[in-house]
Amino acid sequence: MQNWFWIIVALVTLGLEIATVGTLVSIWFSIGAVVAYGASLLNFNFEIQLLVFITVSILAFLTIRPLAKKFLSSKQVPTNADRYIGQTMTVTEEITQEHWGAVNIQGVRWSAREVNHQTVMVGEVVKIIALEGAKLLVKKVQ
Repeated sequence: MQNWFWIIVALVTLGLEIATVGTLVSIWFSIGAVVAYGASLLNFNFEIQLLVFITVSILAFLTIRPLAKKFLSSKQVPTNADRYIGQTMTVTEEITQEHWGAVNIQGVRWSAREVNHQTVMVGEVVKIIALEGAKLLVKKVQ
């Protein structure tokens, strides 16, 4: 009976891992269950099997997760408008609390709103804080 228990645990945790592709949620439990299954085949009692399961699962977690994060994590490369965040620009249309203003970036007009709801006059410098759709959220540079 205990042999089936570890097979079921391994299959359920493997199924969970497959259902959550790329997130590494339960693969270590699958590995622990397979090793605990091996312990059950060697006729170790259930307490020993459980200890093997927990120990192997923890060791698998501590070794696999850092390696997977290192090799599978994709470094986000700023693309398109993301690369403008953090840059300073000159306001080309006044920004008020009631109206969006504008800045020009490489010849393209971008609508802009001041995050602290301050009025920013034409010619003043702002820093781009974030994007909200196709509009820039900016902060007045003092």
